[in-house]
Amino acid sequence: MRFGVCAGVDAAPLLAEAGYDYIELSVAGDLAPETDDSAWSPHRHRIEQMPLPVEAFNSFVRSGKIVGPEADFARLRRYVNTALERAALLGAEIIVFGSGGARHIPNGFDREVARQQLLDFLHLCADASERTGVKVAIEPLNRRECNVLNLVSEGAAYAREVARPGVGVLADTFHMECEAEPLDAILAAADILLHVHTADTHRYAPGTGSYDYEALFRTLHQCGYDKRLSIECDFQGKLATLAAPALSRLKTAYAAAYKGSP
Repeated sequence: MRFGVCAGVDAAPLLAEAGYDYIELSVAGDLAPETDDSAWSPHRHRIEQMPLPVEAFNSFVRSGKIVGPEADFARLRRYVNTALERAALLGAEIIVFGSGGARHIPNGFDREVARQQLLDFLHLCADASERTGVKVAIEPLNRRECNVLNLVSEGAAYAREVARPGVGVLADTFHMECEAEPLDAILAAADILLHVHTADTHRYAPGTGSYDYEALFRTLHQCGYDKRLSIECDFQGKLATLAAPALSRLKTAYAAAYKGSP
C-alpha cells in the first residue's frame, strides 16, 4: 500500500521527510485547467520539483456546474480534457470526483435529468481517460455536503452504468461513517475501487481518534486492494507534528491486517 496526504505543494518536503509515498494535490488549484499552458508552466515546474511524486488529484470541478440548468458541457469537455492531460504529464494516475457544489442538484430540478447530466459528465471523463490513462474515481459525499451520490454503493452503481475502465469509485471512510455505511459496501465495489481517502474521528488525523483502521485494512485486503490510501483530514494546524504519527498509525494497522509490513 502506498500512503499519501491531500495537501498543497508547500507541504511536500515535510511529508517526504515523514515518510509518505506521494502527495495528492488539487485539480482546480494545481492543474488550473482553465489557464493556458504558458500560465500554468511555472506551477508545473514547482510540482515537478517536489520531493514527492503527485499520484492523485482531488477538488476536480470547483467552479461552474455539472448538474442543473447552468451546466455548460462544452466548457466541461475542455476542462476535463485539460485536467487529465496535465495530470498525465505529471505522472498522476487518479483524479477524484467529489465536487459537491458542482454536482449539487438545484431545488426543484428534475432528478432524472440530473442523473443523466452526471452520467454525461462521467462519459466525458472516460473519453479523456482513454487518451491519457488517468482514471476518475467518483467520491461519495455525505448528505451535509451534497444531495446526490452519498454512498459508496451509489457511486459504484453510477460507475457500473458508465461501464468504462476510466471511471470507478472511491471509498472515503469519513463520509462512510457520516452515512453509517458499512465496510461491506467497499467489498461490494471491489471490482471498481480505484482509490481510498481516510480520516480519524471528527475528521482529524489518523491516530488521534478511535477509527478502526485494522477493520478497514482487513476489508481492503479482502478486496485485493493494495494501491493507495490518502489522508484527507484536518490536521488542526499541526501537520509538522502529526504527519509522522499518522503514517505510523496507518502502517501499524496495515501490518496487522495484511500480516506483513507495507
